[in-house]
Formats: sequence, structure tokens, C-alpha cells
Amino acid sequence: MKTRIIGILLCSSMLTLPLQAQHRLSGKVTDTENTALPLVNVAILNPSDSILVAGAVSDSCGIYNALVDEGEYIVRYSFLGYQTVYRRIQVAEEDLRLPIVQMYPSENELEGVDVIAYRKTFRLEQDGIVADVANTILAKQITLNDLLCKIPGIQQRGTSIEVIGKGTPTYYINGREVTDQTELDNLAIDQIQSVRLVTNTGARYHSEQRAVIEIKTKRLGEGLAFNVSGNLLQGNHLSQNYRMNGSYNYKNWDFFLSYNYDRGKKDSDLDVYQQTQSDTIWNLTNLNRKQIFNESHAYTGGVSYHFSPESEIGLKYEGKYSEGNTFSNDTLSMIPDKGTSTFIRNLSDVSDKSVSNHLNLYYTNDWKNGWRMNAFGDYFHKTDRNRGNIREWESDGAETSMDYYRKADWDLFAAKLNLSYETGKAGTFSFGYDFSHTTGTDYIEYVRALNNGSTSNTEMKNSLYLSYDYTWNNLSLGAGLRYEHIRSDLKENSSNKSQNQTYHNFLPSVSLSYNTENLQQSLTYSVHTERPPFGVMNDNAVYTDRFTYQKGNLYLKQALTHDLNYMLFYKFLFFNLNYTHTHNPLISAFYSMPGNSAVTVSYMDNFDRMHNLTGMVNVQYPVKWWLPSLTLTCLKTFFSYPGPDESVLKSGRPLMILNFSNNFTLPAGFLLSADFNYGTRGYYQLYGSKSYSSLNLSLKKSFLNDRLQLSLDGYDIFNKNDVRSGARLNDIIMNSISKEDTRKIGITVTYRFRTERTMNNRSAAESEMSRLNMNSQ
Repeated sequence: MKTRIIGILLCSSMLTLPLQAQHRLSGKVTDTENTALPLVNVAILNPSDSILVAGAVSDSCGIYNALVDEGEYIVRYSFLGYQTVYRRIQVAEEDLRLPIVQMYPSENELEGVDVIAYRKTFRLEQDGIVADVANTILAKQITLNDLLCKIPGIQQRGTSIEVIGKGTPTYYINGREVTDQTELDNLAIDQIQSVRLVTNTGARYHSEQRAVIEIKTKRLGEGLAFNVSGNLLQGNHLSQNYRMNGSYNYKNWDFFLSYNYDRGKKDSDLDVYQQTQSDTIWNLTNLNRKQIFNESHAYTGGVSYHFSPESEIGLKYEGKYSEGNTFSNDTLSMIPDKGTSTFIRNLSDVSDKSVSNHLNLYYTNDWKNGWRMNAFGDYFHKTDRNRGNIREWESDGAETSMDYYRKADWDLFAAKLNLSYETGKAGTFSFGYDFSHTTGTDYIEYVRALNNGSTSNTEMKNSLYLSYDYTWNNLSLGAGLRYEHIRSDLKENSSNKSQNQTYHNFLPSVSLSYNTENLQQSLTYSVHTERPPFGVMNDNAVYTDRFTYQKGNLYLKQALTHDLNYMLFYKFLFFNLNYTHTHNPLISAFYSMPGNSAVTVSYMDNFDRMHNLTGMVNVQYPVKWWLPSLTLTCLKTFFSYPGPDESVLKSGRPLMILNFSNNFTLPAGFLLSADFNYGTRGYYQLYGSKSYSSLNLSLKKSFLNDRLQLSLDGYDIFNKNDVRSGARLNDIIMNSISKEDTRKIGITVTYRFRTERTMNNRSAAESEMSRLNMNSQ
């Protein structure tokens, strides 16, 4: 009898399951200026007794999701410092997306009480780290580089930002790839809602992008916004930067305009000590002293129209004009073990100009039935011109002179379509198509010389990807596959040399993550390619001095990398372990010129294979008014390369990097930052580096309700951030000491008439622009 009753109860419970199917409840929370509010507590209550039925917390974009049964509910929105909001809703037979909820600041004030609290800044997602900027200590930074260096795994060497073990990252602003560093410089910190560091890119990214930094900006209401900023930086020379950002937002229209002027001069010293062990032992000492001047004008304009909060079309133009001059004063000595020594003074004067124009058109739509679409189109043109004069004097007074002219023209057409469908219960499907067509000519002409060169390059890429993501309770799964067809045609016009390559790349990616309140973990695997920069895919030989040339390489092949990554967040501890295996890695190399072993030729080449293992531990724990962050990284390269007399050399000891960041909240609203960086001796690829260190200090203060911001910054206080490295390849042993003008003091003044609103635009040009070297203009 008992068994029969249990069976009846089981059958009846199964029959009632369809009637209790849950539906997805979603929405967005903003403040009175339409800026997304993260970490808002969303409680779904029973209207009869106010018992909690379900709950959610809004993310960095103000978005929240919850699962509820059919019926009537009261939704309560609460957040510290804001008035609590209540909404009565009715859930029917399908998923429900609620209207945007605006929260108003609370009018209650507490007098005589100072509360110091730190919101948890970082969280782990499936393929990277998300840093919430708004309402955290990150929002008090002045420059984007200052902010990024607070994120575990990112460091700054000189003026460059790099992701440890991944190299230079690709930047996105609201889904559109950044094509020029000036656009990042224009971005004010108070515009930023969140920053996402993707350390293992999946199928939806281009295969060349191994590290991505995604920046999401805030959105404001209607009206005119206008920001101005000025920066003076004093090292050995004075550098200056002035920025203007303006926007006008009226109803469904957004208009955007910006201008950036940058002017600076810096010193760069490089000492090279080299020995070539061939038929003659050549001992070269080259003491290079450079003075580099740059001036640039960057301008941006755009317009977008919002059909609805989820649907938008936009057009954007970016242009840049830059010119510079590099004056070098070199002292060279070449002492052979037999024969006559040579002593040379080398003076070179190189002027360069660059003009780029980029037009971007995009359309985005997020339908309420789960479908989302992004469509982008880009046209990009870039022109580079260089003129140089090189004069050399030998110890006997004999003088030689050489002039050269170099030009490069590039055109890029790109298009991209992304579609995704969120089923709710069965996960999210995404697929897309990318197209790019790049053409260019790289030409160099030497006056009174025979080694002129002209290389034409045409490359077409078609790419398809499909990905799937599914979340069940605390577990998230992801899988994707990208297919790329690449056709590359290179031709050396004067010699009729040519190189035609076709690639069919199948690039899978998988991810698994498990998240609880205190413990977050993710394991990802992906395959990436790396194509050589367009600037080295030629047969040009660039004369540097009597004993040094730089040469292109027509026969470079793509590199293929397998990437396995594990990340863990536990309370205040972050751990990351990454392993990569690369076939045909692209590495800067050098060799002695056949027939004239005293001359060294630098170039890029493919090697056989390379393995890298990177481990990182970060501890960040607030103590009242002090927020310290300690990061320790170990990078080990497993790499074999040819040595002298057909021997095989291997990379040596690992690199150890220590980053210690400190933020002190002082009385009267001052913020003091002290960042210490230290790197030990170690090897990366075939290059061994010596130890280095740097200490940066910053004092910041805001006035007039944060409209006026002042920052006093000191960089590399003890002047120890030099780069000392050595390498041995084939018959050449090379050691160098590079010292940039890194010890500087600067002041930045920013005034905001109202916080800027950045266009939510997109781009399809992406990785091809990085190969055109846009970020170094």
C-alpha cells in the first residue's frame, strides 16, 4: 500500500512539472543620468506576505536576471545611497523583460561620520577578469594606464602596456576595436563603467588576438557635454598633451567630436656590445644617442541614432596626422682579431609623416525574443612617408653620405556580422562572418645606391565562427569553432620575387567555469594564429650604419599557438596558470651577412616551436584607508635555437616579476598612490634580460564635485627602469643596454562641464589594423 501511494505521488508530481515551468525575468537599473548601476540588490517578493521568492544583483552594465514561476510579484530595488524602488509585475507564459528602472539618490545625510569602504573591484568570468571601475578605487585614477596597471596580469614597461605572458593587448571600446592610441588617451576615467581583461580569447575574436582589453563606457542623458584636459610632463625635455571632448545628445540622436594635440621630445640611449665569431672575430661597440621629436593631431567625429534603447545605427570618422624627427649620434668601433680596426662617427637625420583616415558604419539591435545582431563596415587608408640622411666619418676623416626615401600606402576594406540567440533554458548560440581585404605597397629608394626595393602585398581573409554557451546553476560551459581562409600574395616588383600563401585554419575553443560566492574558477583552451606585421613582409634592406642593416622577409609563415589557461578567485586571492605551445613562432633574429661577416642583419623569422609556462598570484586586501595589491609572476620559456658551430642553445632561467601597488585614502579627499615594480634576470624566447625596477608616485585631488581634477605624478623616481638584455644566435653574441627618458614628473588638469558620453560604436577592421602598426603612430 505504501509503495502504491509513493508511486501515485511521483506520477502526480511529474504531471505538474510543466505547470511549474520557470520564466526568465530580466531588466536594467540606471541612475538619474541613465548611467548603469552595478551591484543593485533586486528582490522578487510575494505580494501577499512579502516573502522573498528570488533575488539577483545587477552586473557592471546594470543588467540583472532571475528565474520565477508564473504569477504576480513585487520587485524591490535597493542600493546604498539611493532611494528604494518598488514595482508590481505580472509574469505570464513567457520570459519577461522589464522596463529600465531609474534610482534617485537618497536625501538623507549623515553628519560627522566618515565611512571608508572598498567594494570588491575584480571578479572572474568564463574567459577573463572583470574590473568594475565605477564607485571603486579605480575610478580615482587619472590616466587609463594608471587604471590598467591596477588589474592583475597587466604591467607597464616605459610607455607600453603589456599583458604578462601574452604581449601587447588589443583594445575594444563598447565592442569596437581601437585603431589608434590617441583614442585611448582621449578616454576619461569617469566615462568608464568596467574593464574586462580576456586572457584566453575564444572563437568570437580574431585568431591573432591572444589578449583583449574590453572597455565599457557609461551613458548619459540628454544635453551638451564638454571636457578639456591638459598634461605637462617634464623629463629631460618637456612634453605636452591637450584634449577636448564634446558631445550633444538630443532625444534619439548622439553627436560626438574630439580633438587631441600631442607634442613631445625624448632621449633614447642604446649601447650595443657585439662579437661575431666567424672567419674573423669581429668586436663591435655601438654607442647610440637619439633625440626623438613627435607632434600629432587626432580628430574624431560621429553621429548615431537610437531607434530604441536596444537598437542603434551609427557613423564615425577618425583621422590622424603626425610628423616627427629622429636625430641619432652614433659612435662605432669595429675591432677584429686580425686586420685593421675601424672607428666611425655616424650622424643620421630621419623625418617622417603619417596620415590615416578611418570610416566606420555600424548597426546593432537586441530583439526582445532573444536575438541580437551587430553589423559593422570599415574603410581605412594609411600613408607613411620617411626621408633620411646618413653621414659617416671614419677616423682618417673620410666622409660618406647617403640619402633615402621610403613610402608605404595601405588600403583596408572590412565587414563583420555577428548574430546570437539566447534561448533562456538551452543556452546561447552565436555565429558570425568576418571579411577583410588589404592591399599595400612598401617602397624604399636610396640615392646613389642599387639596393632599392618595392613590394606589393595583397591579402584577403574570410572567416566564419560558431559558439555555444550554457549556464546551469554555478556551472558554465562554452565551446566554439572559427574557420579562416586566408590568401596572401606578395611580390618584389624590381626582382619579380613572389610569395603566395593560402591558409585554411580550423580554430577550436572550449571553456568551463564554476562560480560560487567566494570561489570562482575557470579552465579554457583555444587555438590562435599570428600573422607577421605587414611592415616586415617585404624584401627591403634598410641601411642603419656601416655594420648594421634591417631586412624584411617575404617568406614568413603564420604561427599557430595552443593556449591552455586556468584561473581561480578565492576571496582576496587570485591565481592564474597559463601554458602555450607555438608552432613556427615569429621571433626577431639576426645573422652575419654572407661574404661580409662584419655586417649584422636584423630581421624577423619563423623558428621551429616554443613553449611558455606562466604562473601568477595576486593578493589584494583592504586595510581601512590602505588598499595594497601584491602580484608575483613567474614566466618560463622552453625554446631551442641554433648556436655557434651547429650547436643547440636553450632558454635559461625563468623571469620573475613583482608588482606592488598601494593606494592610500588621505584626509581632505587626497589619494596617494605608490607603485613598485621589479623584474629579475631571466629569459624570454632567445633573449636574456637583466634585473630592473621602478617606483612611481602619484597624488590626486578632486574639486568642485569632481568636475575639476588635479594629479601630480612622478615616474621612475630612482631612474632604474632600463632594459639590459643579451642574446646569442648562430655565430653572434649580442648584449645591449637601452635607456629611455623614463624619469619624469608631470601635472594633469582636467575640467568636466559634464561627464562625456562615448558613442557605442563598432568596427570590423580589428586585427588587420594592428598589423598596419596603428598603435605606434
